[in-house]
Amino acid sequence: MEILDIFGKKYRVQSGLNSDEISRINREIVKRLRTLALEYPSLDRMDALVLYIVELNEKITDMEKKVSREKDKLERVKKRIIALEGKIREVIKKV
Repeated sequence: MEILDIFGKKYRVQSGLNSDEISRINREIVKRLRTLALEYPSLDRMDALVLYIVELNEKITDMEKKVSREKDKLERVKKRIIALEGKIREVIKKV
């Protein structure tokens, strides 16, 4: 069980991540929330958290799109390799 300290409030989280990763995540959250508070002084803490959640969701969506494109590329490469393998087998059979 790890503890996050956000806005002075402690949150116990259970995760498969190690303590160093949890600490890094905690620092990133605190840093971004402070930045949002400076950029948007009229936001209260809940508003800042919601904005941060939206930002993170956008990042996740972008990463999902990138992963999907990479999967497509790998699938095309796999098909090319299979086609080349077939051609090589044909050449070997003729020899």
